[in-house]
Amino acid sequence: MPDSFAPRLDRPAPGMGALLRALAGQWRGLLICALTGLALTLLALHLVTPRYTVSMVVAPPGRSGPAAMGPRAPALSPTAGRGIAEQGSAEEVVSDFARYLALLTSVPVADRLTADNEVMRGLFKDAWDPENGLWRPPPGIGPRLVRSLRWLAGYEGWAPPDAVDLSRMLKKELAVEAVNDGPLRRLVYRHEKRDFALLLLARLHAATEAHLRAEAERRLKAEMAHVNGRLSGISNLDRSRQLTGMVAEQEETLMMLEVGLPYAADLLEPPAAPALADWPNPVPLIPAGTLAGFGLGLFVLAARHGYRRGL
Repeated sequence: MPDSFAPRLDRPAPGMGALLRALAGQWRGLLICALTGLALTLLALHLVTPRYTVSMVVAPPGRSGPAAMGPRAPALSPTAGRGIAEQGSAEEVVSDFARYLALLTSVPVADRLTADNEVMRGLFKDAWDPENGLWRPPPGIGPRLVRSLRWLAGYEGWAPPDAVDLSRMLKKELAVEAVNDGPLRRLVYRHEKRDFALLLLARLHAATEAHLRAEAERRLKAEMAHVNGRLSGISNLDRSRQLTGMVAEQEETLMMLEVGLPYAADLLEPPAAPALADWPNPVPLIPAGTLAGFGLGLFVLAARHGYRRGL
């Protein structure tokens, strides 16, 4: 085949060459698009309130060693005549750590936190009147519209925030992430005030631990009271010894609960946050917004060029 008829792969196709020349001639428009993307990104970053990302790592407490709380229930011998372990299939058994994770954003734990004025006023600051020291309906068009619609339906328009409101907010804003696909969990929370976010995670962990510890103590004391009541009416010596051993082991467990070591979750990494607000992160967003504006302008010019050529 003669060289004059061979395809020249080192040259762009006529359509592509025309497109490149058209784009080169519209460099001012592409520059304006890139600057527009940059300006819109900067505007969005200024409209969004920057937040601090606070995280802490928790893990199931050890069963042995100096850092362990100890067994959760009396380790009765087979002859003790009573199975303390939860009954059911493997899928039905729930560990104390799983209960801890489930209760973090629950209403019972939130009910404990409602007594903490610092937490409630920090989370529901729009509904708190610091001058008069009382709760009042939050201002703004959105909350007023909601109250108006409820009033039209014959419902009560507003009520001070309670445990249910706090639980809903925690479910929405608290993230629980697995660490390296293992048993450890990282709790992540973002807030515009760094000190408050640190305080909230610490007190949320303490409130969840306190709730589970109080529930364990309540169950143990109820069992001990029941067994002690039955001891007085039992004449069988072997049976009496079994029940006495059960009470002794329950007392040991109760004593371990009073020590104050981690019960359901061990705090491996206390709440920590960077010194500077890190959400949203402007470092990748600003270049990305500029490139997005440039890419959009490039797409529009290429589409217009193709339309004019009938492609």
